[in-house]
Amino acid sequence: MATKKIDSELVQELVQVETLQPDWLELRKKEYKQSRERIVKMQNELSENFPAEVERQLKKGGAFLTYIPVSEVITRLNRVLGFDGWSYEIIKCERDSLDPDFVVAHVRMSVFPGEDKFVCVTKDGIGGQKIKRTKQGDIVDLGDEFKGAVSDALKKAAQALGIGLYLARTEEAMEATEVAAPVAPKVDPEVEELWSTFTGLVASFGSEGKAQLNKFWAEHAGGRPKPTLTTADTEDLEALIGECIRISFNGEALDE
Repeated sequence: MATKKIDSELVQELVQVETLQPDWLELRKKEYKQSRERIVKMQNELSENFPAEVERQLKKGGAFLTYIPVSEVITRLNRVLGFDGWSYEIIKCERDSLDPDFVVAHVRMSVFPGEDKFVCVTKDGIGGQKIKRTKQGDIVDLGDEFKGAVSDALKKAAQALGIGLYLARTEEAMEATEVAAPVAPKVDPEVEELWSTFTGLVASFGSEGKAQLNKFWAEHAGGRPKPTLTTADTEDLEALIGECIRISFNGEALDE
């Protein structure tokens, strides 16, 4: 009789668990939805444009670049994530071995987007600062340059979270200039995908790589203008992608 009683109680417990399971699943779905809504809200707040009055201008290479002071970046991180919702560590900060007139910093940012702080997202940033000297050649303030390199690296890491990302300007492939049209023409999805691959490869090139690519295009195109997203075709893009890969690996062109 005791065995039958225990079995009966076990069956009742299992029935109760099965009865509660749908409620548990609904609770988990609700928690997941709330978590996603919170993350999306956080992403939107992090990537908001800064007011024009906090933006600064910097002349670099003959062009004026817009940037956000690191104090404003930190203020936004604290406002959106909370002072305990993020942190950073300096992985490395030193004078460059190849060019000692530059200080280079590597910063790793850790973000805790969840309420429980158990989930951690990390973003790395690399920044640099040129050392300023007096007319006599003496260093003005080396500590200030180290601080500037770290600040630059921190802003690069924060940019990976969306902070100030709208200010980043992607160079057009081979510095091609597109003429704005009243209505944007439709682009073939295959061309769009190839163009994305092509521009991604070009983005890693220095001046020498771009020069090689310009030379290849001049020979390949026979005087045609440089391609844009709306004028490129699959044949040209496949040829350009192949050349990009060759340049990346310092390969030799193969005769067909």
